[in-house]
Amino acid sequence: MTNQVGAPAAPILEFNFTWPDSTTVEFEAVPFLFLRPGPGDAAPGADARVGAVQLLEPGDYLHRDRHGVELADHVRPAVIRAAHQRGYAVVEAHAHDWPGPSTRFSSTDLDGLQQLGPHMTWRLPGRPYTALVLGPKSFDALQWQSDGRVTTIDAFVVGGEPTAPTGISLDRLDQRAIWSTR
Repeated sequence: MTNQVGAPAAPILEFNFTWPDSTTVEFEAVPFLFLRPGPGDAAPGADARVGAVQLLEPGDYLHRDRHGVELADHVRPAVIRAAHQRGYAVVEAHAHDWPGPSTRFSSTDLDGLQQLGPHMTWRLPGRPYTALVLGPKSFDALQWQSDGRVTTIDAFVVGGEPTAPTGISLDRLDQRAIWSTR
């Protein structure tokens, strides 16, 4: 079975267009997508559909500028509670303005996600936790599985059109793991 995240065109395209180019970005934002399994999909990480989108309010950030965000303490517990009550998996997304096909998570992103990913799969057992980073022309994805593996997704489908992640971040994460064991 493929591992895709699907969404109706409007929420995702609207999100992408929030950052048309690096000269107009004043504040980075973090929306959360809540995923429900696709019809007939029982396996975690199988094709999933966006069931809900949560856009954060200004009070949900402790720090926010064009280079990054720090979420307020109440945000993640509320996201986990909403996902748990509805049986959804969680996707967290943000954007970088790296041009062309080189979109990837920053080193700071990877540091935080290495702690957050396992925590989210522990809090939401049996459901993957996915992080997306969107760029002007490409995106990348990391997905934490309940068994501790970190993978990527096959595609992000918007309006019926699948787009594959760059895969750069998973390679970087693998390299970090190699260096940390030396």
